[in-house]
Amino acid sequence: MLKTNTQKEKAYIFLLVGITAMASASIIIKLTKAPPLVIASYRLLISSLILSLINYKKAKTCSKIFNNIFLTFAGLSLGIHFYTWISALFLTSVANAVVLVNTSPIFISILVSIIEKKIPSKKFYLSVLVALIGVFLITYNNDLKIQIGKGEILSIIGAITFAIYIYTGRYLSKEISFISYITYVYSIAGICLLLITILLKIPLVGYSAYTYLNFLLLALIPQLIGHSSTNYAIRILSPTFTSIVLIGETVIATVFSVIFLKETINLYKLIGIGLIIIAVFYASLEEK
Repeated sequence: MLKTNTQKEKAYIFLLVGITAMASASIIIKLTKAPPLVIASYRLLISSLILSLINYKKAKTCSKIFNNIFLTFAGLSLGIHFYTWISALFLTSVANAVVLVNTSPIFISILVSIIEKKIPSKKFYLSVLVALIGVFLITYNNDLKIQIGKGEILSIIGAITFAIYIYTGRYLSKEISFISYITYVYSIAGICLLLITILLKIPLVGYSAYTYLNFLLLALIPQLIGHSSTNYAIRILSPTFTSIVLIGETVIATVFSVIFLKETINLYKLIGIGLIIIAVFYASLEEK
């Protein structure tokens, strides 16, 4: 079914709101004194609890068993994405982890090619290349190394699982409502991370009131507003375009770090920001 201009305009707004809200996560996480896995667990569990309380009568699974398997897989993918991405930050440089996890558009293009039988254009791959160079310049701190260790492998797994999670929302858009999709996926991901946290014997209680407030903010802003808006947008916009725009989160996160954390911004970061903006604009020409 063709999407109307009004639907697309609405989706663009949701996508912009989404990446802005998602970018706030890095600021809130840096201000939160708790293990990363605990932060991610609370973020997903609180958001899924809120959605379940609001939509417990409306949330429905897919009518076909095969699609319910996809739904479950999307939730597990989101949980694995958070776990591998967080773990990678402790096993390799931040630059390596950020650049590699932002390769998700490549894996989304593979899914599109396999499932939708559509081969992304050269313009798409050029946009991805320019955007990744921009990400590299923003995160570069003399610590990007050409190596394949545990951290690099986990970062790539994080990119693959994020691609599966975000694309499945589009794939199942005709089978399950938007609100039902995010309710089930967030719940499955939250339970997945909770089990991992318990198995690793990481304390889930005993944190300060300020820390629990940050858990709530992470659930409300980057998860319920950020991820949910993105999941809505990809149902209308092309998955390849959406994935490139998501790289723009790095730009907004950098700006937030300068404003709220008083971090400095150098020439490399300015050039990187410019390249990502150019890449998103170039990709948007094809989307129109």
